[in-house]
Amino acid sequence: MEPSSYRILIVDDEPSITALLASFLSSQGYLCETATNGRAALEMVSQNHFDVVITDILMPEMDGITLTQKLSQQFPNLFIMVMTGYYDENSMESAIAAGAHEFIKKPFSLEEFDMRFQRMMRESKA
Repeated sequence: MEPSSYRILIVDDEPSITALLASFLSSQGYLCETATNGRAALEMVSQNHFDVVITDILMPEMDGITLTQKLSQQFPNLFIMVMTGYYDENSMESAIAAGAHEFIKKPFSLEEFDMRFQRMMRESKA
């Protein structure tokens, strides 16, 4: 799949993060949309096709771990990356157990994000 055929949903209650990631991924040819919380994201994925969801953990209305669990159950072919600025050793384990394919701690560089994102995308093609 070419980047332009991938639809990515970026979910974070921090507009600066969604804007940064949407701009970065759009510049690589991906089609990006954003949501500010897990409830809105779940509704968007239910109504539209997405290939990838990138979500924060701590958000109002529905956290990223709950969102990841629900998405993994309802859309098993969806690739999910979880990010968080409030890292503890259980965060990554909870995210992976919920169905995340990749995990990244905030703050991160775009280089680190891109490396993890590309690794996840290579796995999606395998």
